[in-house]
Amino acid sequence: MPNWTEQTLHAVGPKSEIDRFIRTGFTRRGGDQFDDLLHFARLCPLKTREPKSTYAHDTGIVLQHYRTRTQAMFEMITSWDYPAEFYARLGTHWPRLAFVCSVNGEMGDFGGVIVTADGRTQNLVRSYEVGYNRRTHAREIGTMLRGRWLEIIQGDRPYRLMPKESWHLKSMPFDAHFDDDFWFYFRTMDELAAFKARYPSSLVMRRTGETWHAARVPAANRRKKTPRTRKAANSARPARARATPPRSRRT
Repeated sequence: MPNWTEQTLHAVGPKSEIDRFIRTGFTRRGGDQFDDLLHFARLCPLKTREPKSTYAHDTGIVLQHYRTRTQAMFEMITSWDYPAEFYARLGTHWPRLAFVCSVNGEMGDFGGVIVTADGRTQNLVRSYEVGYNRRTHAREIGTMLRGRWLEIIQGDRPYRLMPKESWHLKSMPFDAHFDDDFWFYFRTMDELAAFKARYPSSLVMRRTGETWHAARVPAANRRKKTPRTRKAANSARPARARATPPRSRRT
């Protein structure tokens, strides 16, 4: 039994590129394939005569996947290590997308974050062996995530909310960005209101400057739920959404 390396990969960009990324590299289980998989060499093809071991793994086993029109998330595992060279090449093969990936060794022996944006990749995955400085590492990660990546996720999106049990929603046909704390960000109040009308949500907020404040959806933006609307909202969730959810990070 190998030690697993946990990775949570986010891809952000135009809908056409998100669609193409998923179509190119993601396959669902079925037939002889027992797991959902993300195929590294399909997304970043190897050069002629490059060994197949360049990425250390052919695929990642996808444990959870969900998306909006402009962002996709893959929570996956690989055995023993992570495909560092695959992440290093994402910016070259997918220049219109931005990526962030958290990496954590199952045994707590290494971890960190990789960010690819504007054609540049920063890899802050570190070994937790002798000489490791946790404070310095945390500062480096915080600086990177509060910089360009925060701008990508929130920059032109001054409205946000938190859907209930968002990990069950899978595919959401809205232009929304989201983070690992399950905040969803929108460009306009109209877009937020449309999302909220379809998916039960709470904690509506608006950003002024760098500060978030509680907000309310104006009456003009509210959509009264008819039986048809409620039926559509319920059908958007898979049946297992009725099962007891995992412990939320918000509690």
